[in-house]
Amino acid sequence: MAPSVEELKKQDIIDHLTWDDSVNANDVQVIIKDKTVHLKGTVPNFTAKMAAERAAYQVAGVNLVDNDLEISFPSSYTQPGDEKITSSINHMFAWNTNVNSDDIQVKTRNRIVILSGYVNSYWEKYLAGRIAVTTNGVMEVVNDLTVSPRRTIIDMDIAKDIRNAYRRSGLIDEERITVSVNKGIVHLSGVVSNYLIKQRANDVAMYTAGVVDVVDEVTIA
Repeated sequence: MAPSVEELKKQDIIDHLTWDDSVNANDVQVIIKDKTVHLKGTVPNFTAKMAAERAAYQVAGVNLVDNDLEISFPSSYTQPGDEKITSSINHMFAWNTNVNSDDIQVKTRNRIVILSGYVNSYWEKYLAGRIAVTTNGVMEVVNDLTVSPRRTIIDMDIAKDIRNAYRRSGLIDEERITVSVNKGIVHLSGVVSNYLIKQRANDVAMYTAGVVDVVDEVTIA
C-alpha cells in the first residue's frame, strides 16, 4: 500500500529535522494530528527546541506546529547556577553594540531568565531575548522588556512604512496581509502560502521604526 499524504509529510519533517545540524533531533518524535505537527521528546538546549520548530515549519504543507519538546541537558554537562547565567547574559549585553542594555534588568530563577526594563526599539527587545535564549544553562526566557521609542511616530506612518516595505519585497504579496497599528502595536492578519513569507512579514514589522509590539495573526494555507 502506498504511503498516505500524512505519512509522506511526516517523513519529510523527520528528514528535515535530521538534515538541520542545529536541531540535534536524535530524541525528537513527530506526530501529525488534526493537521497539526506535534513535536515530542527532548533536546539538549532551548536553542535546539526553537530550531526544531523552525525546521518543521520550513517543510511544504506545514501550517501549524505544537512544540512540546522538553530540554534535557546532557549528563556530562555541568549546569551553571542562576548567578552565573545572569552574569553571562549581562556580559553579552555589554559586548553587543546593537543592544543598549543600560536600562535592562536580568534576573534568573531556576534557570528561567526574566528580562525587564526598557529598550528603544522592538527589534532590540527581540535581540535581547535571543541573546538570553542562547546562553548556556537557560531553560526559558520571559521577555518583559518595554519598548520606549526615542521619537514618536504616528500609527498611520508606521502602517504606511510597513506596507511600503512589503511592496518592495520580492517575497511578500502586500495584498494578502492586512496591517493595522494602534499606539505603536502592529496587528498583522491574512493568509500566506508558507512559513517563510509569514516570518518575513513579521520581520518587516519588527524592524520598522516606532513599533512597540507585533501581534502576528497571519495564517498559512
